[in-house]
Amino acid sequence: MRHLLRLSAALIAAGAAAAEAAGSGNPVNDRLLSLPPAAQATTIGKNVGEGCVGVSAFPMGVTGTGKAKGLAYWSVRCKDGRSFAVQIAPNGQGAVVDCRLLQANGKECFKKF
Repeated sequence: MRHLLRLSAALIAAGAAAAEAAGSGNPVNDRLLSLPPAAQATTIGKNVGEGCVGVSAFPMGVTGTGKAKGLAYWSVRCKDGRSFAVQIAPNGQGAVVDCRLLQANGKECFKKF
């Protein structure tokens, strides 16, 4: 993973009610899911950094077992054509990797698991 990020505290705080309703075990993920698609893309793109203006976002899934339990994975496509995968921990910390790097290692962005 290329670098770490921290999704905004406002997103985490606002997600408490959504987390109870959705119940994924990851309040940040649940809050993102409650947003309209354009807001999902904008929020994730801003948190990716790298000048990414998010135009589409895709929830890939949440890990349900093991050490990685509760980790959410999203893909985001930027306005300039680049795309990134984002791993989001329940506390809002995460990591970002370019989708080209994932593809070179036999993994895919924009695919449910």
